[in-house]
Amino acid sequence: MSRVSGKTARAHPVDSASRRVRGKVPTMHDVAREARVHQTTVSLALRNHPRLPLATRQRIQKVAARLGYRPDPMLAAFNFHRLASHPVKGTPAIAFILDADARRCFSQRAGHPVVIEGARQAAKERGYGLEPFVLDSEEIGPRRLDQILLARGIAGVVVSTFETKTTRLELDWPRCCAVKIESRHLWPPLDVITNDQHQVTRLGLRRMLDLGYRRVGLVSTREAERRLGDAFRTGFLVEQASLPESARVPPLLLDDSDRKHPERLLSQWLEKQRIDAVVSNLNDVARFIEATGRRIPMDLAFASLDLTPETPNLAGVVQNHALVGRRAVEQVIALLHAHERGLPEVPSVTFVPGFWRDGSSAPPAEAFE
Repeated sequence: MSRVSGKTARAHPVDSASRRVRGKVPTMHDVAREARVHQTTVSLALRNHPRLPLATRQRIQKVAARLGYRPDPMLAAFNFHRLASHPVKGTPAIAFILDADARRCFSQRAGHPVVIEGARQAAKERGYGLEPFVLDSEEIGPRRLDQILLARGIAGVVVSTFETKTTRLELDWPRCCAVKIESRHLWPPLDVITNDQHQVTRLGLRRMLDLGYRRVGLVSTREAERRLGDAFRTGFLVEQASLPESARVPPLLLDDSDRKHPERLLSQWLEKQRIDAVVSNLNDVARFIEATGRRIPMDLAFASLDLTPETPNLAGVVQNHALVGRRAVEQVIALLHAHERGLPEVPSVTFVPGFWRDGSSAPPAEAFE
């Protein structure tokens, strides 16, 4: 029997459309009553907390979706600060996946450890843990990883760096809220968070030209270009398009076989193209240039397109790896809160720009004239 207060016991759920007609916004209390559970259980289910069985979480999430329940953004903001100050036990986890062949990218000299640290910090601030998984055909393959994620109740997934020889990652994607970091060559077509290597390269070339260098060349690898959608090379060619044809230099793209000892190939390219400055996403190129008998910066200027704390004297562009990791986790958590699982209908790409830093490897060209 209906009452003036509007608190009516019903045998059937009421659809969200009829609630909105009467102007009543569904609350967590409504979801709890409809699902016949406590509000705390609803809160845990909507946060996909592993404390609850997967079937219970999914049942409550379906009830919330049917009622048209949306979390209060002000309350969510309050909870964010509460969790940041007082972490709860049984922290839910987000998986951070990379393949075994890409582990070299996580050496201490690369920017990738900064990516995972940024991701870990963002997860911690929001009450989540970050759990890395390395895919290996012998130890943990996709099928085994699926079993682990399901058993641990992990639905949030960040897919990180994969070598280009790995072209597909088969997981139970309809169950996951997932994004990729770089690895745009890799199936499935998820939303991507990446440094803006196109902008980074254009900025690096532009600054070298502003410093007075006339013949600036790019050194990259075919592997990096395939993994990043030709971002370095296309950025370089686009920025070069505004130069006179006589000032344009063809990029040097190294194969894996050239990567460890490219000195001969590099020396031939430098001499043939009469290059006075090099930009590269490979910081080792500075060492290889000096191995050809050329001095930096007296004979040739060099600017890195991926400066790290280990290269304090180099000029170049700093890529914001920590922010890439942070944005990836933030997006996964947003998907978890919105219960948006599976592959996106139209995948998006979020680009994080870099910034220039002066250094002794690229002084003004006039200093050596």
